[in-house]
Amino acid sequence: MNKIISIILFLLLVLNHLYSQDFFPPDSVNILKEVPIHAKRKLDLTGSKVIKLDSLVIEQKSKENLSELLSENSTVFIKSHGKGSLATASFRGTNASHTKVSWNNVNLNSPAMGTVDLSQIPLIITDDVTIYHGAASLNRNNNALGGLIELNTKTDWKKGIRLKLISAAGSFSTFDELLEIKAGNKKIQSASKIYYNYSKNDFSFYNNDITDGNKEKRKNADYSKKGFEQELFFRINSSNIISVKGWIQDSDRGVPGLTTNESGLNNNINREKYHMLVYSAEYLNIQEKSRFELHHGGNYHNSDYLSKNFINGVGYLKVIDSEGKSFSAYNSASYKYNLGKQTEISARLNFNVYDVNSFEKIRAEGYDTTRYEGGLTISLYTSIIKKLRLGILVKQDFYNKKLTPFVPSFFSEYYITQHLILKASVARNYNLPGLNDLYYVPGGNPDLLPEKGFSTDGGIQSVISGKKYNLRSEISINYSNIKDWILWRPTAMGYWTPDNIEKVIAYGTDINFNLNINFAKIRLNAVANYSYTRSKNMSEKFGENDNSIGKQLPYIPVHSANLFSQIEFRKFFFSYQWNYYSERYTTSAAEPGLLTSIYPYFMNNIGIGKELIYKDYFFRLSFNIYNLFNESYRSVLWQPMPGINYSVQLTIKFR
Repeated sequence: MNKIISIILFLLLVLNHLYSQDFFPPDSVNILKEVPIHAKRKLDLTGSKVIKLDSLVIEQKSKENLSELLSENSTVFIKSHGKGSLATASFRGTNASHTKVSWNNVNLNSPAMGTVDLSQIPLIITDDVTIYHGAASLNRNNNALGGLIELNTKTDWKKGIRLKLISAAGSFSTFDELLEIKAGNKKIQSASKIYYNYSKNDFSFYNNDITDGNKEKRKNADYSKKGFEQELFFRINSSNIISVKGWIQDSDRGVPGLTTNESGLNNNINREKYHMLVYSAEYLNIQEKSRFELHHGGNYHNSDYLSKNFINGVGYLKVIDSEGKSFSAYNSASYKYNLGKQTEISARLNFNVYDVNSFEKIRAEGYDTTRYEGGLTISLYTSIIKKLRLGILVKQDFYNKKLTPFVPSFFSEYYITQHLILKASVARNYNLPGLNDLYYVPGGNPDLLPEKGFSTDGGIQSVISGKKYNLRSEISINYSNIKDWILWRPTAMGYWTPDNIEKVIAYGTDINFNLNINFAKIRLNAVANYSYTRSKNMSEKFGENDNSIGKQLPYIPVHSANLFSQIEFRKFFFSYQWNYYSERYTTSAAEPGLLTSIYPYFMNNIGIGKELIYKDYFFRLSFNIYNLFNESYRSVLWQPMPGINYSVQLTIKFR
């Protein structure tokens, strides 16, 4: 590793020498200083908390996945089983099925589980990441009790060919290769992206979870992922645009055992394989006062899970051999009309189909079912009263032959000044049970009711700016009352089954800061987030031994915070990433202890690098150190995380 560090430092010095010797022709590239622009918020964002993640951060993390981006740069809590392993998201004390994730208006959540594995979503397949908290998701046609994470690709309609190549290598035999090719003109644009990720992920750790635990190497934690994404944009004229986008991916990963497992390395050997195909087609018509959209998309997902044990004299014996197939089709039509400059009205119709086939070959049992969903959403937003904006949204959906709860919502914001805004919203919402909740064998409960929620949000947003600095901040409070919350519980028959528990109350506050400073040849960017979250089971006791009432829900930290900062000088840059999570409980009784809670931890990452521009070429070389202080920590009980580790990355662009 010392040799690697020496090579990196040498290359950085060489790049700096070339730059300082005027290696570049003075007229090769014109670099413009970043100028803050304060546009008025869109009317349909009235009263909503919406965070668009910094493009600089997304660019720097383009070889990573969505779970890593969100855990380090937002208030969304990520429950991760380790690098490359299952990672789910939780907004404001809700659970993973209350978080929706979409890619170009196609929902990525599994119709069976209701959740999405964020570790399977590479950042190369998106240009923008926008987070809609609570009721804000209703404006995007998503019933997310917690919130929505929206991924979108876009084009700049530039003429010519642009290339981007990223190559990275890191500790534990980790390699990342990404290639992006964009080409087109003012009428047609194409973007092609191909990627490959691989890691043995065999880091060392001290196993203190078993008697006389020693230093071990993580086994069966390897992962690989390869994929291709294609985007096509056709501008028929200034008013009409057609886009078609497709994304295909294959992944294969080991599922490592718990650190408490003492049955040997030949037992509980688990692997998961995934194949997915997602596509999106859209027609857009934009007029002076109106906007019409037609959209169709699909999400096909095939997963295989295999678990085996070694039997002396027999060999490896399969104990679980499960296959799950699902296909989701999304169809929508929307129309928005501007009644002058201060008022807009919109309507959206949608119809979706979900088909799931789940089968376990060893027990020869499973289920095959289809669900139909659809609905109508109508909204009206206005700012006819000076400094005051108001909005109302109503939504009525159905599934199969049943109506969902009626969803009304109200939004408002008041402009104290142009750069200081008070915001508030009140909304009802719901969440349908996943198809596994209803029909999984054994344990599914077909009598489950939809989860129903009532939420309120309030906050203040400000922008302070000058010629050389820009500071955006937002402080918000939130409260949710969710009834018929779905919770899986053990039964006397040896398996788990879901039930509707009476009520969960979640409340808290979020604080966000984004600072940009340009002074002389120094540029500073800093993003900071803090979240205080209380999420409690307020139902009646399930039994005499039920100690969960009034307690914090499992794996929800009360306090979480993160900071990302980067400083640039003469094309050199230094970045610092800091994360904090308070104690998390692993049982519904919320009791502290080695087996029932996970201790708090701080995480520190740093990076250094150099950028270089020569004619139409851009080079960026960076070296990163993760877990700088080699902290021993856990995100999930009995699942270790790596100590200090490193990566080096080279990015080349042609424009």
